Amino acid sequence: MFAFAIFGIAPLGVFFAGWSSNNKYTLLGGIRSAAQLTAYEIPLLLSILGVCIMAGSFNFLEIVHFQHSSGTWLFFLMPLGGVLFLVSMIAEVERIPFDMPEAEAELVEGWWTEYGGMRFGLLFAAEYMRVYAASILFAHFFLGGWHAPFAGLIGSIPLVGDLWLAIPGIGWTLLKAWLIFTVVFVWARTALPRIRTDQILEFGWRMLLPLAVLQVALSLIYRLYFFDPSAMVDITDTAGGWAWDLTVLDVTIPWGYPILTTIFWTGVFIVMMKDENIEENEARMYHIRTMTPAGTHTAGTE
Repeated sequence: MFAFAIFGIAPLGVFFAGWSSNNKYTLLGGIRSAAQLTAYEIPLLLSILGVCIMAGSFNFLEIVHFQHSSGTWLFFLMPLGGVLFLVSMIAEVERIPFDMPEAEAELVEGWWTEYGGMRFGLLFAAEYMRVYAASILFAHFFLGGWHAPFAGLIGSIPLVGDLWLAIPGIGWTLLKAWLIFTVVFVWARTALPRIRTDQILEFGWRMLLPLAVLQVALSLIYRLYFFDPSAMVDITDTAGGWAWDLTVLDVTIPWGYPILTTIFWTGVFIVMMKDENIEENEARMYHIRTMTPAGTHTAGTE
């Protein structure tokens, strides 16, 4: 939890960095950034609470070992928690589409405006360090950390299995973290438009927070009623355990709960990702474009 305590004090550093510049524009940027970080800190911590409930521990090592010993990565048991973690982390590190506190094209770097030279370089490097830290944390919490994927299945193949298992744990951790960085942070930067500050805050408080509470409740249900502790194995067992198998009418389905959970939430995500009908739903948080062509709208006539 020390890592998230560090993330928790980030709004203070950002605010004072803007305030100490003695510039009203950087101060406004610092206030906007602090408000955004605060709004997404709570869903982030609640999604991690769900992980800790599933693993039964706050310790990084035990969370990673639990995923291997139970036989399933937590991402397939709590896809909603994984998405909440990623979205909150993107907002925490202020990357597109949540980069309005900086928005270099509009706000001249926001709270960074008065920082130049090496000071700017250190701030920029610190921001990317937080991005990589978020990717590594996701790999630990949801993707099994340093354990190889399908170690029991691929590891049993002659020659190929030996090469697969010979890859060191640090290699798997970095590969998973780079995958998250490429697929999530880079893809989001190129594909998603920047959204307004009020949309950012509404999305965090009105949507992510209730979903994060729901994920905590689901984690409690999974841990208490679906988890089979007798099927756990020792961490030295390469194949992993079978703690999340589903038994129906004396028929055991391997990885039954993860498969059903992943299918269900994938369907929910597909339905929810469909573009809203703006003419029927005028809620501000859904709008990413205007109803009238550019240059034809007159302000104050809504």
